[in-house]
Amino acid sequence: MRSRPLRRTPRVIAFSLAFIAGLAMSLQAHINGALGAELGSGIAAATLSFAGGVLLLVIATLVSARIRRGIVTIRRAISAHSTSWSFTLAGSAGAAFVLSQSTVSPLLGLGNFTVAFVCGLTVGGLVMDRFGIGPAGRQPLTLLRLGGAVLGITAVIIATTNSQSVHGPTAALLVPVACGIGVAWQQAANGRLTAVGNNPWSTTLINFCVGFGFLLVGTAIVCALSHPVIRLPTNPWLYLGGPVGIVFIAIASIVVRHIGILVYGLCATTGQLASAVAFDVFSPSSTTSPTMSATVVFSVVVVAVGAALASLSGIRGK
Repeated sequence: MRSRPLRRTPRVIAFSLAFIAGLAMSLQAHINGALGAELGSGIAAATLSFAGGVLLLVIATLVSARIRRGIVTIRRAISAHSTSWSFTLAGSAGAAFVLSQSTVSPLLGLGNFTVAFVCGLTVGGLVMDRFGIGPAGRQPLTLLRLGGAVLGITAVIIATTNSQSVHGPTAALLVPVACGIGVAWQQAANGRLTAVGNNPWSTTLINFCVGFGFLLVGTAIVCALSHPVIRLPTNPWLYLGGPVGIVFIAIASIVVRHIGILVYGLCATTGQLASAVAFDVFSPSSTTSPTMSATVVFSVVVVAVGAALASLSGIRGK
């Protein structure tokens, strides 16, 4: 029995889903940062986050023939060389992102971490679209798309210029920027795998298994070298990072084939930054300051305008 192709998602719904994915990304950063602080180990927190996602997805796979069928279809496509095996490694970029959430996010503050990540995600999205790595194909470098990307980068400058919470900003901010570029490639690769397997949950399962494998090896090495004493927190909220990650990975694997990596990233960023401001205001850490919150609020407006410009380019290109 052949699976039905995924139906095309209307652009307005795609933009809304991307915004929701941004909310989920920011929520995951908040949860994983808190888990890392409780455990005293960023890599242990990232591993636990992925473990929760893997557990849920394995259970879903056991009860869903469509997910299993999607995995088999992807495997056959790779064996036939009709799609690249390297796309299955996209979960490693997600693992690096989650690890940075647990280690770097508490140091920078969630707002600063988010806008730095946005810089890498925006530049990476522009590159992925330009070379046609994502499932939406090659996207031209129009003035509107370039303008949207520039505004995304400008948001990073605005949000970090007056921040007093970043010590040694160049070194610290490079980590989420690099993760943003990696996640742009992850979204492109996931979109390609979803197009092949006709099931976003199959792609998400592959992502989580690969990411969990990388983190598990890293955790084993750290434990062997330093012998840390890790006490698991009793607060169940801190273990929801993985399930939240399932949401935005699945959304991205569907939406990027309709609106491209850059537009998806900018739309997600609007939700991501908006929720980051809310977390920094209503659940402030010791690194949060009123000035930082004000600049991040302004950066939300800048990125939203950038998303609108890039989206207009996509509409006009139809």
